[in-house]
Amino acid sequence: MHTFNTAFKLNAAPAVILPGGPTVSYAQLAAMVAHLQTMFAAGPIAGQSSVAMALPNGLEFTAAFLAVVANGMIASPLNPAYTKAEFDFYLQDLNTRVILVPQGTFAANGPIVQAAKDHGAYVVEVAYRGDRVEYVVFGKAGEVARSGGAAPLSVATRPAASVAQLAGTSRPDDIALILHTSGTTGRPKAVPLTHRNLLQSMDNIAQTYSLTPRDRSYVVMPLFHVHGLIGALLSTLYTNGAAIIPPKFSAKAFWGDFAAGDATWYSAVPTIHTILLNTPPPAKTKIRFIRSCSAALAPVTLARLEEKFGVPVLEAYAMTEAAHQMCLNPLAAQGPHKAGTVGLAQGAIEVVILSAEGDQVLGRGEVGEIAIRGENVTRGYLNNPAANAEAFSQQGYFRTGDQGKFDSEGYLTITGRIKELINRGGEKISPIELDGLMLAHPAVGEAVSFGVEDAKYGQVVQAAVVLKKGASLSEKEFQAYLRKKVAAFKVPERIYFVEALPKTATGKIQRRIIAQAFVAKPKL
Repeated sequence: MHTFNTAFKLNAAPAVILPGGPTVSYAQLAAMVAHLQTMFAAGPIAGQSSVAMALPNGLEFTAAFLAVVANGMIASPLNPAYTKAEFDFYLQDLNTRVILVPQGTFAANGPIVQAAKDHGAYVVEVAYRGDRVEYVVFGKAGEVARSGGAAPLSVATRPAASVAQLAGTSRPDDIALILHTSGTTGRPKAVPLTHRNLLQSMDNIAQTYSLTPRDRSYVVMPLFHVHGLIGALLSTLYTNGAAIIPPKFSAKAFWGDFAAGDATWYSAVPTIHTILLNTPPPAKTKIRFIRSCSAALAPVTLARLEEKFGVPVLEAYAMTEAAHQMCLNPLAAQGPHKAGTVGLAQGAIEVVILSAEGDQVLGRGEVGEIAIRGENVTRGYLNNPAANAEAFSQQGYFRTGDQGKFDSEGYLTITGRIKELINRGGEKISPIELDGLMLAHPAVGEAVSFGVEDAKYGQVVQAAVVLKKGASLSEKEFQAYLRKKVAAFKVPERIYFVEALPKTATGKIQRRIIAQAFVAKPKL
């Protein structure tokens, strides 16, 4: 089973649940997928062509993604909130000629439509219509402009297509998905992931969390991101469970939707977990675990979550290039979970620590670069031989750019991004470790440390902190607190108290952006 054409069971079990809306079975979803596939039958693209998707979370995204990949094409999800300049970059980088968008987008003539016009791409509006997901294809924007109107060139009105049409032409090593890295250390790189990569990752996740058809995930992460798409949605569909998909994360609606949909788990970034700590859950839910991924979860936050919700909080380690999951803290039946670690290598993936020079695999307890190898790992960045030469070792391991070590039981601790480690006069400081210590202070809601250029030491430590509502804390008080926890050279020389910290669309705190925003002039 290495393509999406055979990955899902077509039965009457619920597949997608929309809060306050319909419940769609697997058979109904398959019919919607097959109906959407008809739009490609006589379209302008075929084979391994990229289809951009600027759709919000929901049934339309789910059906459209499955239609694209089942048809042997390449799904390229994009954040609908991008600016025109960002859409321009991604459409050009992907060489995309078709863009899927929500109903009403073309008439609104927003950034995505303006970018489509500049790139001569077709715009396809996708909308759920009660028993099907319909599409409206607007021809290349230049042709519409020349005609003087915005009327659709074709409208799909046929009845829902047969489930049999799901049988497409995709092969295991065809590219199914292209996502871009965040670009925190440079230009975003395109990561192609094959059917084999995705299905292996889905299988890894399903096995390690013991997912069954009885499980229902509450999907709060954006589906244009690998965490939401593979970590929550596709892994659930893979096991014939149900995905409850709100249009976006809402702390106010979270627990009501969670309980009403009989959800058993959710996966999110630490920022969302922290918000939910201040949101009382209903008296009864069917929750059996909470998953945390995409950023380091401070041990103090993990402890507070487990105390409040009474279920294990399992931190995982994942990245786009691995089609998401690489390591995780196991369920109780499989072993202990350790706060401050990302757990054990899980599923069909090999995780090792490589030396700084050469490709030597280091032993447990030794610090080096985390590297991975397995069927879920990308074969390389798209059209980027220089990046590939740097990313892969001679033995074929992909270098993650993260520094870490294994303990005696094989649990992995990440000590930081190699390019983000702070070097103060030769002393290497892990910002992740320092972040966790700052978050342990009862007045601190969010905290991030970073390095600043310094004429004497090369770099010194600074930090930005968001206090909890109603809390007060001075810089000197906080520094005195930290001196009791860490060596003096690790204590931030300056601490900026701010109202909020910049975050990505997935809620991840951006250390590099924060450093640029709050950096003071170097000391002379």
